[in-house]
Amino acid sequence: MIHTLKPFEMCNEISEIIIVTLSGYIEKVWELVNRYQLSKVKKVVIGGNTRQESSKIGIDCCGEDTNYVLIHDAVRPFISVEILKNIIKAVKKYKAVDTVIPSADTIVEVDHEGFIKQIPNRASLRRGQTPQAFDYELIQKAHIKALEDGITNSTDDCFLVLRLGHSVFTVKGSEENIKITFPIDLHIADKLFQLKTASFKNTLAHKKLKNKIFLIIGGTSGIGLSIKNELERYSAKVYALSRKTNPSIDVRNFDSVEKAIRYIWNIKQRIDCIINSAGQLIRKNVEFMELEEWDDIFDTNIKGCFYVAKASIPFLKKQGGGKLFFIGSSSYTRGRGGFAAYSSSKAALVNFCQALAEELFDYNIKVNVISPSRVNTPLRYKNFGKEDPKTLLSPDYVAKQSIKAILTDTTGSVFDIF
Repeated sequence: MIHTLKPFEMCNEISEIIIVTLSGYIEKVWELVNRYQLSKVKKVVIGGNTRQESSKIGIDCCGEDTNYVLIHDAVRPFISVEILKNIIKAVKKYKAVDTVIPSADTIVEVDHEGFIKQIPNRASLRRGQTPQAFDYELIQKAHIKALEDGITNSTDDCFLVLRLGHSVFTVKGSEENIKITFPIDLHIADKLFQLKTASFKNTLAHKKLKNKIFLIIGGTSGIGLSIKNELERYSAKVYALSRKTNPSIDVRNFDSVEKAIRYIWNIKQRIDCIINSAGQLIRKNVEFMELEEWDDIFDTNIKGCFYVAKASIPFLKKQGGGKLFFIGSSSYTRGRGGFAAYSSSKAALVNFCQALAEELFDYNIKVNVISPSRVNTPLRYKNFGKEDPKTLLSPDYVAKQSIKAILTDTTGSVFDIF
């Protein structure tokens, strides 16, 4: 439910949220709403025996000054702010809008005996999703008319509007905006959550970086160094540490990590964002990899992130919040031969950060992963030698995209950079 509600909370065009639920869940819903600070939720009400009745109850509970309503299935947790903005823009023009996607499958109509009756041209067919958006007075009239005509179990609010003779416009939804109905859907949803990525657009918010305090671990080369240089362009105060600096930091050693973070925090009594860019890559098949090499990769790429998080949390809590960013890799999506240790460590990092984001949500500590594809760094050169630069991302490009990610207010997300 919280995953479903967050995009509505984040969408500036939405002013109020009403949750329709079962009678036994009212207190639990309010508990979650308060815990996750969903300030737009104004009412949690008891629904009816059918979807149609529950929709009408939600509509009836809207305020008198309501102009438009969006009706959404709570079991579609992957709705995006972008889709919400598109459907809101459309409803102001067309008064009734549905969210749809093209049908990749052939739709077959059968008769009551199970024989094919006809096969419609799928080019004109769409799969319906939610939200559906309506002019408030129009959807009220549609529900009233349906009840007058004895219709009490419609599963689609657009159907009720069509009965009035009013057209319904469509906007494009998303393949990821799945409805969790069957057990297999839970497995798909779990994978989507695991691979959940966030997008970022060009922003004019760089001025927010001025005088902010950043600590970059692994900030003396590669991506970390480029992020440092980019942040300093916007007058941020940046401390870049590595095993070569004074104080030095080795993410494989907790005492080293805790000591370095404490040292930086004591300078200003604050660190707004901690970025861990330290990483290890050794390209070898499992058969030929030494035990020490495997341990070094995991000690750096995952245990090191645990150490950074564990050492940072007390300071971030003390100052009332902050941000933790970890540099991952596009390798987290799939294991590849020769990269068993590296890819699995980066997949573990994504799961670790998503879990940590939930644990720290109440403390206003945001945790995210930046996962670039192949980057032209010294670490990559040591494993691949001289490659065509045109086939690789530059560290400066990754840094610019990373800054955009840092400026967002999301948590538990993976920012893929291509």
